[in-house]
Parts: sequence; structure tokens; C-alpha cells
Amino acid sequence: SPVLSPVFPPQLSERPKSKDGDTVVYRLKDWPSGEEFMALMPSRYDDLMRNLPLPEYCDPEGNLNLASHLPSFFVRPDLGPRLCCAYGVAASQEQDFGTANLHMEVSDIVSVLVYVGVAKGNGVLSKTGVLKRLEEEDLDDSVKKRLKDSSETPGALWHIYISRDVEKIKEFLHKQVAKEQGAEISAEHDPIREPGWYLSRKLRQRLWEEHDVQGLTVVQFLGDSVLIPAGALHQVQNLHSCVQVINDFVSPEHVFHSFHLTQELRSSREEPNYEDKLQVKNILFHSVKDALTSLKRYSQEEEENS
Repeated sequence: SPVLSPVFPPQLSERPKSKDGDTVVYRLKDWPSGEEFMALMPSRYDDLMRNLPLPEYCDPEGNLNLASHLPSFFVRPDLGPRLCCAYGVAASQEQDFGTANLHMEVSDIVSVLVYVGVAKGNGVLSKTGVLKRLEEEDLDDSVKKRLKDSSETPGALWHIYISRDVEKIKEFLHKQVAKEQGAEISAEHDPIREPGWYLSRKLRQRLWEEHDVQGLTVVQFLGDSVLIPAGALHQVQNLHSCVQVINDFVSPEHVFHSFHLTQELRSSREEPNYEDKLQVKNILFHSVKDALTSLKRYSQEEEENS
């Protein structure tokens, strides 16, 4: 199993404080990644690869991971795995903010939750307190059942929105919420490209009532994997301190979004020097080439056997 065992319970008193005396919520993002991850933690890397869900998609060499069709002589894009480590908001006085604000990825991703640390000390929201907060979320019965199981540890709360709702959410943030908060934003500004927004429960409710946009709420427990398609808006709130391992892949179902987003970023004024590190066009070319080669080989074998 890729799950890590805690060496000692995290102490709230040992965390850094802001000038106002509030506990700081730190996040270490995307390090180590790719080859560094393999070099620093080879056994962990092997363990992760053995336990990835849907290996045909998520494994770097999976047949349905189109990135695997790039020739070996290419400099392959860094698709991970990468670590994301962050404190939980349960130890903070202000608990309606994100560990990762609303954003989208150019590729598909799988996030595996390998560690959850429930902080100890005064001022920490207890496990019971976290469960009470989650009662306010729109959760299905299977998740509610897991929350009541004392052997299960909820680590992160995800809110995910499908790609067709992206423009509605942008308009909502740009025209309504930003103006209501007195923020001066230019017409060209894209609130999603600069991930400074976290949709609070109140904002999510407004999206549903005013724009008929409803996201999917996912509680990620220790050991769970969450898969996010390319182009889907999502935000994450760590309830407790978490270590997540994230791996990118390119699926046939969502490569259209990868291509579209890459082209969009290249033409954006806010991203004038954007570089297509994913190499979407190369991935598409070599995937189609391999598919045609396989079809041709199959056709020849059929003719020979007939």
C-alpha cells in the first residue's frame, strides 16, 4: 500500500504564527516531481506505480495514456509523480479557504492521499468537529457511511465542476462577485488563470441558485484516489494535514480539452510566454500514428488468414 505511517502526531503549538498570532497554513507544492521523485524515493515510486488505479490510463506507460506513445528519443513532459504537502484548515480560526484554490489542469490528473495527520493541541477542530462541518456538504449516502466509520480518516474536501460550466463560473466571479467585493478587474482578466478564488459554501449555493451550476463534492479519505479530467475546474480544502501524490496523464476522452486549453493559453495576453510543456500536438501525432500502424498490421493479418 502507498499509505504512509505517521511517526508522531503533529503538534499545533510547533507551527509558525502570523503577526496577528494566527496559525499559518503552509503548502509545499509539486516537489519532488518526476525524475527527482524517482531518484529520491525509488521504493515509494515503485509502490505508487503498483497501486495506481486504472493503470491503463494513470500509469506513465499505460496504453490509454496517450503520453506513453511519445518515442523514447523525445524529451518527455514531466507528468510526475509529484508531492503536494499542506497543513489542514481544521487548525485555523478562519476555515472557509482553500488549500488549492479554484483552478484547472491542462492534463488529466490522479491524486492519491497517502497521509493524513490530525493535529493535536488547543484550538484544533476535533475529528467530531470536522464531521459536523461536513454535514453541511452535499454528500451521497456511501460517503456519509464512511464518515461514521471510526477506522476511516477524511483528509481533503474537493469541489469539482465539469468543463461545460467553466464560462458560467468565470462570468459569475468576474461580473458579480468581484464587483460586489469592490475589486477592480479589467475586461481581459481571467479569474481562473490566477487561482485566487475559493468558492465558499455561500458562493457555491449562489452558483446553483442563480446560474444552475452544481459541482460534485468529494471527500477524499486516507488511501483514496481522486481522478480529475483535463479542463475541469476544481478546488481542494485539506481538513487535516495531508500528503498527496499527484500523477498526470493524457486520456483519449479528454485530449480535446488538453489541446484546446494549450491553444487558449498560447493566445492569452496574460500568458504571452506560455510554453506547451505537455507537447499535446506531438502526443496526438504519435498516438494516431501508432493507432494506424496497429490497424494496418491487423488488416494485413486478416488478409493473410483469409
